[in-house]
Amino acid sequence: MVTALELPQAPPAAPPERRRRATATVSAVVASAVLVWFGTGLSPVPWLTWLAPIPILVLATRVPGRVAAAAGFVAWFGGSLTVWTYYTGTLEVPVPVVAGFLLAQGLAFAGAVALFRALVQRGRVVLAALAAPAVWAGSEYLLSLVSPGGAFTSLGYTQAEVLPVIQVSAVTGVWGVSFLLMAVPALAAALAGRTGWRRLIATGAVLATITLGVGFWQLRAPATGVALTVAMASIETTEDSLPLASPEAQRVLADYLREVPAVAAAGATVLVLPEKVFKVTAAELDVLGGQLTAVAAEHRITIVVGLTLKDATGVHNVAMAYAADGATRYDKHFLVTGWEDHMTAGDRLSFLPGTTIGLAICKDLDHPQLPRAYARQQAGMLLVPALDFDRDGWLHSRIAVVRGVENGITVVRSAGRGRLTASDPHGRLLSDTAVDAGATVTTVTVRAGSGRTAYTLMGDWFAWVCFALVAVAIWLTVLGRGRRLAA
Repeated sequence: MVTALELPQAPPAAPPERRRRATATVSAVVASAVLVWFGTGLSPVPWLTWLAPIPILVLATRVPGRVAAAAGFVAWFGGSLTVWTYYTGTLEVPVPVVAGFLLAQGLAFAGAVALFRALVQRGRVVLAALAAPAVWAGSEYLLSLVSPGGAFTSLGYTQAEVLPVIQVSAVTGVWGVSFLLMAVPALAAALAGRTGWRRLIATGAVLATITLGVGFWQLRAPATGVALTVAMASIETTEDSLPLASPEAQRVLADYLREVPAVAAAGATVLVLPEKVFKVTAAELDVLGGQLTAVAAEHRITIVVGLTLKDATGVHNVAMAYAADGATRYDKHFLVTGWEDHMTAGDRLSFLPGTTIGLAICKDLDHPQLPRAYARQQAGMLLVPALDFDRDGWLHSRIAVVRGVENGITVVRSAGRGRLTASDPHGRLLSDTAVDAGATVTTVTVRAGSGRTAYTLMGDWFAWVCFALVAVAIWLTVLGRGRRLAA
């Protein structure tokens, strides 16, 4: 009888080999972490995002599974710390919550790396290159369902200005863009293994053809909807939600009203102001509404302004649109956790009377379902008072751009402490002005979109395809392991 001790044992790795493996692991972790740091966050470099997963995915097939997964976790968690001070300092999100969110992202990438390695080891290189990005995209979607921030953290926004790529979101939602950002590195890493390269190249060619085909087809022509000249304005204040009776609020109101004749003379028929410009009671709202309605009627313009309203039913974050024929009210649906817990959320869509122009407020566009609901009611344009935190102006404005592409909607977003942006239904930036000290005003002519895309009609179907793909990949991995054990 042969005992376990008498069985042939694999020789231990030689010290130089262990050192080489350790060096390769540390180098891959550092490289990916640096690429994640600069390729994601509030001001990402878009081409670096495509490179970020490659060092870890290449490493994964050369080291034990636990090492590969741990390296993936550390790299992504470390790189994601680029937003730590934004969440904990600027947004004042509790440290445990931020840590938990970053841990979840690190674990999602670790899971993608582990599945990629397992499939490559079994010779299923094409499935490996598709299953790993499916893990990531599916995880993003799940996180968006449970996070108060919605889809704010999606990787896809890094490509908001890469127009041919971002058009994919009109079919798949932003999840498809995130899938591509992992699929291309996974294909590259699998090719580095020099196994099944013909199948990998064919798969890459199919993905490239679909992506660029959709992209250039979408971009083949500009929006052809009704043209509208819109003005956006933001005036610097010492605080948000200025009490209307305060001297500063009265000065700011007078400054905004002085801008109306100029923008109307430039052809603007709509003026969009930021979110939470003033804080008003119900009685003050009536007085302010009377003033703005009179000015709007005189200059044949619609004035959209964000207000904090305190009335008998509670506190509300509202967008009010004043025109000669009356006022339209919209209540913000998605309130900012911590900052707006005392407010009552809205639950209805609002359109300017007799138009396909809807109203939304800032964070509403972090949640894909709200713009999609507007598009399903034939909205072609959204007017969005917003309020940013200075440093997140680029990211938050580009999230709005992507929501427009997803649903074929033109988005006009006027953000205090951020950017004044207008984008067409394909994500072309028609206006993009950073808010400066004092008054910032810009005027742009836009055309409404169709409000009809595949994503509008089918919703988050692509995320469910990712779940199915991951389930098949895991089943095949477990099945392959069982067969080896049986043999």
